[in-house]
Amino acid sequence: MDNNFKLIAAARSNEELQERIDNREKYLPETVEASVDELQFRGVEFSDEELKIIAEDMQARRDLAESKPDSYGFFGNRDKNNLIEDPDAPLLFSKRAIYGFSVFFSVVFGSIMLAINVSKIAGKGKALLVVLFGLAYTVLTITLAENFNVSSSIGIVISIAGAYLIEVLFWNRFIGNATLYRKKPIWVPLAIGIAIAAGLIFVIVKYGQLGK
Repeated sequence: MDNNFKLIAAARSNEELQERIDNREKYLPETVEASVDELQFRGVEFSDEELKIIAEDMQARRDLAESKPDSYGFFGNRDKNNLIEDPDAPLLFSKRAIYGFSVFFSVVFGSIMLAINVSKIAGKGKALLVVLFGLAYTVLTITLAENFNVSSSIGIVISIAGAYLIEVLFWNRFIGNATLYRKKPIWVPLAIGIAIAAGLIFVIVKYGQLGK
């Protein structure tokens, strides 16, 4: 078990630890297991049956996190089995959010959001790889659009493919499908994306009028 969970548990009261055990569906398995260990260290006794039930519940939670949702769909809930309320869980942009931003704003935008996640879990070096891939993919997309007269519908398909690629190549590898996390709000990247889109529209309209 990660020593961080042990240290956090050691700083909590018996009541707080017991609350995490009693409401364990809301918490990380590591949080619950550390709570049990800490209470046992403090002299609280658990029956073999209680420990068995807790262990089974935590294994079931891990198994659920590793399983794929029944259906992704275009904007299906890709995170359904991985979201949790535990304040000790990492705060990450969801797969669904990254997918949506990659399709509507660009793969490089989605890759930056994913890189922020990766930097928390796997470090800044691996996060840089995610950004470089997103940048390269976006440059390639623009190049194809300029040289082969790619239609908007094909462009959307290319963006969807890029969204899937960054998920498979980087989320699955650096974060992991079984990782439980809290969902990070998207208001900041949404505001940035809208501002960039509005700026681009303004430039296109302005230069379009000058060209007439």
